[in-house]
Amino acid sequence: MPNMEFANPEIIYAMFKGEPGTRKSTAALSFPTPQYWFSYDQKMQGLIIPMRNWGIDPKLIDYDDYKDWNAARAKLEKFQTECKYKTIVIDSLTSLADMTLRQTITSKRGTTRGSGQQAGKQISGIQVNELEDYNAEMAALQEMIALTKDINTYHKCNVILIAHVAQVEYRNVVTNQTHVSRQIVTAAKKTAAKIPGYCTEVYHFNIENSIDVSQGGKYALLTQHTGDDFARTALPLPEKIVFQNDQLYSKYIRPAIDKLKNKTSITP
Repeated sequence: MPNMEFANPEIIYAMFKGEPGTRKSTAALSFPTPQYWFSYDQKMQGLIIPMRNWGIDPKLIDYDDYKDWNAARAKLEKFQTECKYKTIVIDSLTSLADMTLRQTITSKRGTTRGSGQQAGKQISGIQVNELEDYNAEMAALQEMIALTKDINTYHKCNVILIAHVAQVEYRNVVTNQTHVSRQIVTAAKKTAAKIPGYCTEVYHFNIENSIDVSQGGKYALLTQHTGDDFARTALPLPEKIVFQNDQLYSKYIRPAIDKLKNKTSITP
């Protein structure tokens, strides 16, 4: 039975969430190599510039483009027993969910019901997802969490889940008050809401606007919950980090880990 003496802050299981273009993937690239990327967004070329600017050996960044869940599951199951990587990145949860739903539609094509009709629901000749398909998406996301958690613990490998967010408005029917927040985007909303609970680090990426509009915004992230954007950290990090072109891991994450490992009292 382990105790907290052996808790290791170096092994990170994180979610990077935010709108597109807020440098979530770039921040993940700054983590220790070698890395393996589950490229569901299929835009790895977007990492070429930061990779060269930071002097990262491209041979240390492996990836595969994925179009369904089965291939990704097989790779994760392989990593359970053999994993040479220090960081694994799922980019992104949103596209993983989309591809899983597409997989359920593709599997129905060419099949027929007992009546001879083509299986699956169609609208204007376009095959669309049915209720049970969303159960498949939910199962895939739950299995992904279980597999990556196992790899994270057994191989002491960092795992980063990248997710897109959308603004959601809630209205209290009793008080008639409205609350707006940004939540990660998947079709299975209940599963999406649970995923951050498995992550020790949840960073919300955004653009920090300048008072002078002509100067443009700066790339930043939040590490603490603001009410509208949920975030959290188990490391002694500031509430907000404006990272711009800095390497997130070496400049902010690694020093925070070292501070925590010193076993001295840390003032909030």
